[in-house]
Amino acid sequence: MGSEKVLNGVSIDVRSGEVLGIYGKNGAGKSTLIGVMAGTVRQDSGTREELCSLKRALCYVPQDIALYPSLTGKQNLEFWAEAYGLHGKREKARVDYLLRLMDLKEKANKRVETYSGGMKRRLNMACALVVTPKLLLLDEPTVGADAASVAVMLETVKRLRANGTAIVLISHISDDLSSVCDRILTLSEGTVK
Repeated sequence: MGSEKVLNGVSIDVRSGEVLGIYGKNGAGKSTLIGVMAGTVRQDSGTREELCSLKRALCYVPQDIALYPSLTGKQNLEFWAEAYGLHGKREKARVDYLLRLMDLKEKANKRVETYSGGMKRRLNMACALVVTPKLLLLDEPTVGADAASVAVMLETVKRLRANGTAIVLISHISDDLSSVCDRILTLSEGTVK
């Protein structure tokens, strides 16, 4: 039990201002790989060079929605802003900026449980951006989202890249990757092809 090898000899290098896409079918090991990079999955061997030193400059958007449904969109952002040490005017400015960036300003005071799937995806990403990341890890951020939400999220990826953020974008949708990625690696059966 637990002896199955999910990843085999995978080495990833991403530079500042680069979007690295990782493509693969379901079960290829994509979520395990990004989980190892984020530190939410412990690897049995190998190393996570430099990632450990990034600490709070590493932001991770999981595939599963990680929001508080009974809180409003604004309250979710305020929670994460305070968790990262933002208070007062800095917190308000960042929350307002993220609501505008993700086209959620009109729904800011509505509870998340009333949001559409695409709105939840946009807010999920916004919560990871309460601090400006040096490295942003995105695990299938657009899955199940409508076209307008996908456009907002991919435009945000481009904006972050232009500001020097290194981004790893995991997807099984090749169109999402080809529209924003500088390089695309294919993961198949736990190996980069």
